[in-house]
Amino acid sequence: MTEHNLPEKDDAPWLNTTYDGFMTHEEMLEVAAQREAANEVIVAKVSDEDFEKVMDAAARQELINEALIELDAIVLGGQNTREFYLSVSHIRNVLERLK
Repeated sequence: MTEHNLPEKDDAPWLNTTYDGFMTHEEMLEVAAQREAANEVIVAKVSDEDFEKVMDAAARQELINEALIELDAIVLGGQNTREFYLSVSHIRNVLERLK
């Protein structure tokens, strides 16, 4: 028997102590570190893509709001010919940028 009360290899020859099918603690830590690193890369990539999508959506919404303000001015009336032309021109530019 060993100091930890385990049988010596000669005491139990049927036991194969070279491989028990389980990872050692160091191997488990290594696998966990690899998974964590892979997760960090994925999270960073997704976060960057989501940020870009949100910013694009916010910019588009701002352009749409500007166009709606110009449309309100046209609908309400009271504009001279030049103001009307500038409002329609602005709406056209917004729509061109949103294509």
